[in-house]
Amino acid sequence: MFVTESNKYTERTVRNRVFGFIMNKKMNHRHKFADCYDMVCLFGGLVFFAPVALLVRTQAGVSESEFFLLQALLSCITALGEVPFGHITDKIGYKNSLILYQALLLIARALLFAAFLSRSLLLFVVEAVVEGAAFCFASGTSSAYLYELHGEEGYLAKSTRAGNFSTAGFIISTLSYVLIYDSLGLQGLLATTVISGAVCFTLSFFIEREPQKTRNTGEHAAADTEKPLPFTKTIAAIFKNKHALLFSCMLSLFGIAWLLVNFFYADKLIKSNVPVEWLSAIIIAYSAIQMLAEPIINRAIRPGAKLSRLHLTVLSGIICGAAFAIFGALSSVVLVISAMLLIPLMLSIPEYLIGELENKIIDQLELKDNRAASLSVMNIGVNLVQVVSLFAASALTKIGIGWCFAFCGISIIACSLAMLLSRRKSTVGTNE
Repeated sequence: MFVTESNKYTERTVRNRVFGFIMNKKMNHRHKFADCYDMVCLFGGLVFFAPVALLVRTQAGVSESEFFLLQALLSCITALGEVPFGHITDKIGYKNSLILYQALLLIARALLFAAFLSRSLLLFVVEAVVEGAAFCFASGTSSAYLYELHGEEGYLAKSTRAGNFSTAGFIISTLSYVLIYDSLGLQGLLATTVISGAVCFTLSFFIEREPQKTRNTGEHAAADTEKPLPFTKTIAAIFKNKHALLFSCMLSLFGIAWLLVNFFYADKLIKSNVPVEWLSAIIIAYSAIQMLAEPIINRAIRPGAKLSRLHLTVLSGIICGAAFAIFGALSSVVLVISAMLLIPLMLSIPEYLIGELENKIIDQLELKDNRAASLSVMNIGVNLVQVVSLFAASALTKIGIGWCFAFCGISIIACSLAMLLSRRKSTVGTNE
C-alpha cells in the first residue's frame, strides 16, 4: 500500500462479507466469495487517515523530523521483536496471535486519537511502541496461518484473495477520506479508523482456527515424540540455508522497492511535469490494477502449467526488476504514468510466490513447529531496510531517485538469477 500507516498491513490481512459466512465456516473455501478472515482483511485496510498521516502529527505539534523518528522507532521495535514474538506465536497458536495483533492495533489507534486530541508527544511515542508490538505479532503469522489452514495447494489462492480484500479496504478508505475530512475533520478520520479497528478486532474472534498438530501412531510414533528444534537452532537452520537467505534477500529488496514507490512516486511526477494532484488518482488506479495479481497467479499455477513455482518467481522477479531499472530513466509522461500503474502489480506477484516458497523451505527443514518464528527470521530484513531507509531518506534524494530505482531493479534481477542458479545445485525449495 501507499501510505506509511497501512504499509505493514499490507502484510495482507483482510477479507469478506460479514456474519452470514461467519456462521457457515465449514463451507468449502474454494466456493466461497469470502470468509471471516477476508472480512478482517477488508476492515483492516480501512485506515481513513492514511492519506494525511503526517498532517495528523504535525497539527498536534509534532515536527516532520519527529514524525520520521517515530516511524523509525516503530520499525526498530518491529525488527527487534518480530522473531521472539514469532516464537511466542508458535506456542500460543496463530489465531490467538492474530487476535492479539488486532487488539494491540486497536489500542494503538485509540492512543493516536488521544495523542492528537491532547497534543501529547509522549502519547505519540507510546502509540508507536504499541503499534510496533502489534506488528511483531503480525510478522509471519498471517502467512503461517494461511499455509497451515489451506496447505500448499490452497495457500497462494487464499493469500492473493486476502490481499485483494485488504487492497479493497485501502481503496474504499482513500476514496471516502475526503468526504469524512470535509465534514468531520481529522478527528472524524481518526474516529472512523478506530471504529473500523474495533470491528476488525471483533471479527478476528470468528476466523477459523488452524488445525491442531497431530501425532502419528504406529511405526512413526517414535519420531513424532521428538521435541521440535530449540528456538536458537531454528534461527541457525534458517541462516545456514542458502535458499532461505536468498528469499530473505529478495523480500528485503521488495521492501526497498515499496519504499521507493511510497515515498518517491510524487517526486517522479514532479520531475516529469505531471501535476502532483494526480497522485491520489494514480494510487487508487494502481491499487485496483494490483488486484489482478490474484487471477494472474491462479492462472499461472493451474494444473498442467508449464512453469514451476520457482521458475514463475524468477521470471516475475526479472520482469519486476527490469521495470524498476527502466522506470528511473523514463521521461515521457505517458510512459511514466503507465509504469507507475503497473509496477505495484509486478511487485506483488513475486512477493506472493516467495511467501509460498518460504513455507516450503520451512517444511523441508522440518521447522513446522516453529513456522511463525522461521518466517519472522526470513522477513526481518524488510524491517531493517525500512529503519535504514527512514534515516537515510535525505541521502537517497542526493544520490538521485532515478539511480535508486535502477539500483533496486538491477538487484532484484541479480537475486532472481541467483535463485535460478542455486536451483541447479539443489532441489530444496522447488517441490511442486
